[in-house]
Amino acid sequence: MESSVDNVFSDKRVQRAFRFIAENEPAIEAEQIRLTQIPAPPFGESERARAFADELSRAGLRPEADGIGNVVAAYDGPGRNPVVVGAHLDTVFPASTPLELRRKGRAVLVPGISDNGCGIAALLWMVRAAKEAGIGFRRPVILVGNVGEEGEGNLRGIRYLFENPRWDGRGCEFIAIDGAGFQRITHQALGSRRFRVHLAGPGGHSWADFGRPNPVQAMASAIHLFSTASGVRRSGESFNFGLVRGGISVNAIPRDAVMEVDLRSIVAPNLAELEKRLRRCVNEATRASGVECRIELMGERPSGMTPTGAPLVQAAMDVTRRLGFEPLPDVGSTDANLPISLGIPAIALGGGGSSGNVHTPEEWFDPARREIGIQRLLALVGVVAGLD
Repeated sequence: MESSVDNVFSDKRVQRAFRFIAENEPAIEAEQIRLTQIPAPPFGESERARAFADELSRAGLRPEADGIGNVVAAYDGPGRNPVVVGAHLDTVFPASTPLELRRKGRAVLVPGISDNGCGIAALLWMVRAAKEAGIGFRRPVILVGNVGEEGEGNLRGIRYLFENPRWDGRGCEFIAIDGAGFQRITHQALGSRRFRVHLAGPGGHSWADFGRPNPVQAMASAIHLFSTASGVRRSGESFNFGLVRGGISVNAIPRDAVMEVDLRSIVAPNLAELEKRLRRCVNEATRASGVECRIELMGERPSGMTPTGAPLVQAAMDVTRRLGFEPLPDVGSTDANLPISLGIPAIALGGGGSSGNVHTPEEWFDPARREIGIQRLLALVGVVAGLD
């Protein structure tokens, strides 16, 4: 590491930046709400990206959009072996989702307010605090507001960033700011594969053509076969039938049905086994019913791990303890999956505070101890990049 934890925490500029963060909670919350209320579904992040770039410009940086829509800015200037800090701009919610603000005690309720309104706000205010306090870094620090983390985005923003790095060479360390929290350190990447399953039949009248192959019934059979299969609920794995649709009327046999399936595992071979089981159950159900099927891979996230002994993880743990909290090593599916799979040291952190009902219309964020998350991020960047 470029600077020791003691040197960073004793630096008067860092102490001044910490106070700046703590004193500006009302402004941080207001900006978090404002950015969250800009719709940003995967493939529709451009308006939020412009707003994010505007705030980086106001902080004294020179942000640019890359070829896929990521907003990228160097803290001081480009160079080799940077510390890259990213927060995804998109949310899981469609553009049509109502984004009205509600409050419940200290908690703020808006879809996406935590994931990733909290992360975006944390990154912006880490930059503002560092600039306000006159902090410089020995290594380059690159800030990224990236597109395409959620759903069908399939990590497209981070994939593009690492395929077309905006820094010299390919070496770096990567920190993703994703959601709330100030203790977790996500260093193990949860792999996933997502599939769209199409089922098709001849259709017909519910009475006159009764008995014809029914894609919806075949789909229900496939879901049942998979969900009740022996060994399908092993530790470290999950599955979700997240979207199902088909048919046109209650008295018409459907001509088609579609379901979207999310499979996850911390172990790559087990993820492959889940895929085999899904394909087997779908094939059994469609053969028995006489419908046709097509299985399409929608997206894939690689698994892997940044070891707990890696300097980046150790620094994150030391900084968390120095702030008075016990670090919580974690497994998760974040933008850090991609660099981890490339052998690049990477982790994901929360942006402070706490949250719940994430990925639902009732998503909430409580700003209590939000400053801890932003202070931790700033101190970690100071340790890893070194104070100049």
